[in-house]
Formats: sequence, C-alpha cells, structure tokens
Amino acid sequence: MTNLTISTTVVQEVTSPVLEARNGHITATSLQVAEHFQKRHTNVIRTIRNLDVSEEFSRLNFEPRDYLDERGKVQPMYLVTRDGFAMLAMGFTGKEAARWKEAYISTFNAMEAKLRALYVSPLLSQNEFRSGIKLQTKLQLMEQSRSTMHALVQETCPHAKENLYFQLRYVNDALGIPTASSKRLLGQDAPDLTLWEGRTA
Repeated sequence: MTNLTISTTVVQEVTSPVLEARNGHITATSLQVAEHFQKRHTNVIRTIRNLDVSEEFSRLNFEPRDYLDERGKVQPMYLVTRDGFAMLAMGFTGKEAARWKEAYISTFNAMEAKLRALYVSPLLSQNEFRSGIKLQTKLQLMEQSRSTMHALVQETCPHAKENLYFQLRYVNDALGIPTASSKRLLGQDAPDLTLWEGRTA
C-alpha cells in the first residue's frame, strides 16, 4: 500500500506532525516524539521499553526499526501507533506538551479519516451517506466486502490478515452490516482488537 502523508495546523505556532500510513496502520516515529516533546531520543526509547504494558500491546503498537544517524551509524527507533502514542505521551506534562498531544491526536484522527475514505471512496460521498447508499454503490461495496473476505480467508501471513480485517471492517461499517469478531475471523491466536473494534462499531 502506498504510504500517505498529511499535515495540518492545529493550534497557533504548533503544526501537526507528518504521520505515515503503512499497510493500514497510522504511525509516528520515536524520533518525531523526541523532537516535538524536547526529549532525548535515548530517553524516549527507554520509556517505550519500560512501559508497564503487555507484550501483545507492545508488539502491536511499538514496532522496532533501525535508522542511520548523522554519522551513518545504525541506531534503534520505533514506529508508534495511535494507541502506543497515547500510552507513551501519558507521562509528558506541561503546557507545551499538551499542545503537541493535541496536534498528534488531531493528525491521527485526520489520517484515520483519510484511510477510511480510501477503502470506500470514490464509491461514497457525504450526500450519499445522508440520503442513503445508492443500489449500484451498495452492490460495489458488497462485492468489495466479499472479495476482501475471500482474500482474508486465503491469506496465511498474520500481519496481512490483520490488515485485511481492518479493510473489511471499514467497508462493512460503510454498508451498515456487522463483521464477525477478530478472534473468529483471524483465529484464537490473533491479537486482541477489542479496543479497535469498539471505536469502529
């Protein structure tokens, strides 16, 4: 999936970070968090590793990556999801930190809306939502739901199955039809998506 970027001005003198959408997940980097919250990156890394969260939460929301610093040396960093950011930034205090939290949350919301639009647009418009989905559009969405479900069943990679599940939820939500739980579609060993499901139900 092609990476997307979006940046908006949230409050005076504080612009939102440029986040990326990777395979259906919106992420910031630990480097961005360190820069915007005026923290040493090594301290941000240590905070992430010391968070009192489950291994599953850490795996889903903090993806370890490497980058080259200004000396060309390989250094560790993390890709951080919305939920991961919320957990990480919980301990950041002060007026300036609060403004950056607002900027990040606003941008995460904008990116989620952008991703949702990608899965159902250009099939739907706001007017169609208000007046009811046209039959042709509904049939197209139903076919998209069917093909996504078929791909999900055939897929063997757990991460790819999770991304397909997100797509299926977006399309089915647009149609107003329920989607089986992640545990049922992805298996009992699938990551717990209860919080995500609760936000989109």
